[in-house]
This record gives sequence, C-alpha cells and structure tokens, in this order.
Amino acid sequence: MNTKENKVNYQPLLIFGGVIGIFFAFWVYLIASKNPFIKIFDTAIYNSIKNNNPVERQLTFYWTQLGNTLTITAFTVILVLFLVYQHNYVHAVFASLTMIAANACNSIIKNIIQRQRPRMDKAVHADGFSFPSGHSVGSMTLALVLIALIVVLVKKKPLKYWLIAVCVFFTLSIGFTRMYLHVHWPSDVLGGWCEGLAFSCLASWIFFRVLDKKQEKEKKE
Repeated sequence: MNTKENKVNYQPLLIFGGVIGIFFAFWVYLIASKNPFIKIFDTAIYNSIKNNNPVERQLTFYWTQLGNTLTITAFTVILVLFLVYQHNYVHAVFASLTMIAANACNSIIKNIIQRQRPRMDKAVHADGFSFPSGHSVGSMTLALVLIALIVVLVKKKPLKYWLIAVCVFFTLSIGFTRMYLHVHWPSDVLGGWCEGLAFSCLASWIFFRVLDKKQEKEKKE
C-alpha cells in the first residue's frame, strides 16, 4: 500500500479543526454554566425521539455496543498492530496517539463538568457522567482516523468512497443510539462529536504534514 500516489490537500484541516475546537470550548461553557439554550436544545430533540418499539430498542442496544470503550479500544489495538505489521509506523503512531488524546480529554472534561444523565429506562444501564458522550467521542475519533488512513492507503476510488461512507454512518448512528436509548442528552452527543472532530482534524493535519515531509525527503535522497 503506497501512499505516494495519494496526495492530500491537508491545509484546510488546521483551520476547520481550530474552528470546531473553538465551538466545542464554547459548547462546554454553555453546558457548565447551565445556559437556558441547552435545555431548550435538549428538550426539543429529546422529546421528538420516540423509542416505544421494543424490537427497535433491542436492536439499538446491540448496535450501541459497537461504540463502547471496550469495543473501540480493541479495534484500535488491532488497527495499530496491523499498521505496524505493514511497516506503516507513522500511521500507527497517528492512530494510537489520536485515540488516546481524545478519550483522555473526554474523561477529564466529564469529571470536571459532572453532568448527570437523563432518566434512563431500567432495562438500559450506563455508568459515569453524561457530558460529553464517550461513545460519540470514541466513534467520531475512530471514524476520522480511519478516513485519514483510507485517504492515503486506499487507491481505488469506489472502494475509498464506500469505506468513508461506512465510517460516517458508523459515528452518526452510534451518536443517535445514545439519544434513542435516552442515556445521553442531545447536547452530550453533539459535544462528543465536536470534540472527536476537533482532535481528529488537528491530528490528521499533523499526520498528513509528516507524510508530506517524509515523501519530500525521500525524493531528495
């Protein structure tokens, strides 16, 4: 898998990641200060999601397990080991450090904000504080890490686009399950997505820049 043919215009990632990071910081402030807008935002979306169908609830419960900490961690470890096996060491460092940084930041923010979860059904159990949604952070960060890797490692465009679509669907669907099961407020999920997006974009910018410098150095040699 040769990355030389997949030239990437990565510069916009720095700006986009910075903008999302600023928005996320503002969102954290709104949550921490218990701004009335957050209650309006959450109530409007929360009340519009109907989860009365027991079959749908069960299927959603199974699907949301794909975004839990254990599953995301296991997949990340397998991914990193595969990249190391393929001698893609820069890629492996990028994937591992991005996932570690995003989830560590999420844990810190959770324990600082200490937001309580919505009132949950007895059939659904979730530990810890509510904001930001760990499932949303983990799935978004993993999805964008995979997209960055797909962009540089997959040559065939149809396959590349299909894989990217699967990644996008994965993180959006995981976030939706958290709201559908009423284990997170919508603002928790949006915050998690923004956090994961900001970390991934900034990390991807560094990743693509390192690859670019590496390729320039190889050309000179």
